[in-house]
Amino acid sequence: MSRPAKSIPDAPEVSMLWESSPFFAGMDAPSLHRVQCAARQHRYQAGAVIFNEGDDCAGFQLVLDGMVRLYRVNGVGRLHTLSLLRAPSTFNEVAAVDGAVNPFNAVAVTPTQVMVIAHDALRGLLAREPRLMSNMIEALARLNREYIERLEDMTFRSIPSRLAKLFLHETTYADQIAELPSQLTQEEMASILGTTREVVGRALRGLLNAGLLRKQGRAFLIVDRDGLEVLAQTNIMPDAQRDCTL
Repeated sequence: MSRPAKSIPDAPEVSMLWESSPFFAGMDAPSLHRVQCAARQHRYQAGAVIFNEGDDCAGFQLVLDGMVRLYRVNGVGRLHTLSLLRAPSTFNEVAAVDGAVNPFNAVAVTPTQVMVIAHDALRGLLAREPRLMSNMIEALARLNREYIERLEDMTFRSIPSRLAKLFLHETTYADQIAELPSQLTQEEMASILGTTREVVGRALRGLLNAGLLRKQGRAFLIVDRDGLEVLAQTNIMPDAQRDCTL
């Protein structure tokens, strides 16, 4: 259950979170203050729904604290995690700009606080704040490139190659996955990669057998980063030098 606050505390740590987001980078103090005054704070318990896919636009959301999962569910009920986000990540940016329905579901994984700017308030700010408009255009362009790269991964890359990119935590998934891959369960890896736990399990065994990863308890740790980079870039196991599709 969320509890919207009437105003935003002018705390230094909150201001730093706003400034650390690329959407608000470089804005002067008066402009940033106007942005903060347009926002409202919401708190969620772990497991609480922040918004649902297809509902009316829930506005631009900035994570202040906690973790948020963004996901979609396909026609047969399989959940696909799009992102696991911590502060100062933002989400629902596209819907906040065009005012259309939310494109995915958002749920609080842990006790979470977010700041929300409604669609109408955001459009008003964009009309008055040229730096915010410039930042928004650039940030949405980056977001579009990330989605194109992830679509390319889903279409052309094997699961081992996509898993290598996830463990490297440097390219497509770097800004989208809050936890280090070694802290994710196989079910969560499968949800992020858009596949099944069984397929991820086979891919992990392949990476272990190739000496790219090492298992420590429940975690999988990187042993050969160069080898993972070869696999991520070429779709080829570095030792076997062959396509590793499953």
